[in-house]
Amino acid sequence: MGLTRLDCHLFRGEKAAHDVSSFVALNPCIEPSRLVFAGSSAARDSLGSQVAYRLAIDYFVSGIQGFYDVPAAADAQGKGEERVVKALEEAFRSANSSVYSFGHKLSAGGRMAASLLGVVIEEGKFAAGRVGFGSVYLFRGNQLYPFFETPAGESEKVGDAQEFPGELATRKYSFIGSNSLVDVELASVELQGEDVVCVFSRPLTGLNETLLFECLETLRSEGFPIEKSSDVADRLCRDVFTEPETLSFALVAAVGPEAIYCAQKVG
Repeated sequence: MGLTRLDCHLFRGEKAAHDVSSFVALNPCIEPSRLVFAGSSAARDSLGSQVAYRLAIDYFVSGIQGFYDVPAAADAQGKGEERVVKALEEAFRSANSSVYSFGHKLSAGGRMAASLLGVVIEEGKFAAGRVGFGSVYLFRGNQLYPFFETPAGESEKVGDAQEFPGELATRKYSFIGSNSLVDVELASVELQGEDVVCVFSRPLTGLNETLLFECLETLRSEGFPIEKSSDVADRLCRDVFTEPETLSFALVAAVGPEAIYCAQKVG
């Protein structure tokens, strides 16, 4: 038995600025129960940051693909939670070193900066990493668990009607590309059947968290996850945020119950 089913729902506000943020979701192994998601946004209102967030996404994906394309190194990569954490570490390392090197080639060292949030799900193991801002939550049973802390007062300063202003963020956060080495906030957990993972491009206020919990409770009472709920992320974001149309990205990933997956047809 294993957690082989993932119902994934993505959201991007129709008024989200396309020149300052983006996201990607993929299955690097093309196997059940695998998901990689990354969202990035410019840390400053500058051309350098606009280039940085695009490079951060591209090289994050390159790092993930490089990690999973070396089956001979599987033992060195570890297993379980250790493996998904190492996959994230490699992806963030690839993104930061590439953005930093590119900036120095253009004599723009330190001015190319981007926020990057990434998650990896593999065989029931989940890991999340963050450099900059954004939020990740795990909904299990009747509890909502945040994966990262938001500095005191920051979510209230921002409110839920706008993306995190870069000039404020640069005084409190490190970013991809700002330095040759970067500190990545990492957290991991073993998933259970009917867990729901939520990822947002901005921090949540206390009220946002309450609304998120209530919405997830309602969805679960309606039989969530279900395949026909293609509007799950849209519905959730519109219930949680005052102006969801400005949200850069959001992910809702619901883990199905344990099941046997038959990969090959015999006879």
